Amino acid sequence: MPGKFFKAPYSIYRKPRLLTVCSLLIAFCTFSSPSYGEAIFGTYVLKPGHIDTGFSVKVLGRGPVTGQFTRVSGKIVLDRQRPERSKVRVKVDLRTVRTANSKVTGFLKSPAMFDVSNHPVAHFSSTRVRITGKNSAEIEGVLSLRGRMQRTKLQVLISGGSKRGKVAFEVSGAFLRSLYGMNAGLPVYADRVNLRIRGTGQRH
Repeated sequence: MPGKFFKAPYSIYRKPRLLTVCSLLIAFCTFSSPSYGEAIFGTYVLKPGHIDTGFSVKVLGRGPVTGQFTRVSGKIVLDRQRPERSKVRVKVDLRTVRTANSKVTGFLKSPAMFDVSNHPVAHFSSTRVRITGKNSAEIEGVLSLRGRMQRTKLQVLISGGSKRGKVAFEVSGAFLRSLYGMNAGLPVYADRVNLRIRGTGQRH
């Protein structure tokens, strides 16, 4: 890892948003929107510009490295009768990774990290939905990154809805970058990549 990699503190979540990942409204298909009382079920489309996918990595002795992906899309299928059959698929364009430092951004795109020349896109596909509360759920799925596939879990919280067929959500989760061959900087730069995803889905 280059000596200047990840030196400055970065602010993320102006547009937080791997992942979309992302996605995971699924769990709420049997519930009503807490804000408007509209049932949440059917197919929802996740469009770029409506999802903020942010990430952060802890650094020993200094503030975390943060950044975001600016192009994330996907689809959610919510099954009201059988929540466990609900599904989500999300595509993340890794070439759109951004941080507050151009050198850091360039390094993340390099073969040592995301290797966007050979693996420009990451995918998340759900395998199981488990409702954990009135407005929350746990989504298990497979994250495909750099040609590798690993299981991961995401926590979802519904934060609002509307009568125009939209629903708002917030997702948190993490993955270990070493499982995808991204070992640069360990252990100074943590193995765990934390995710925070916010956005809205539009009923199709």
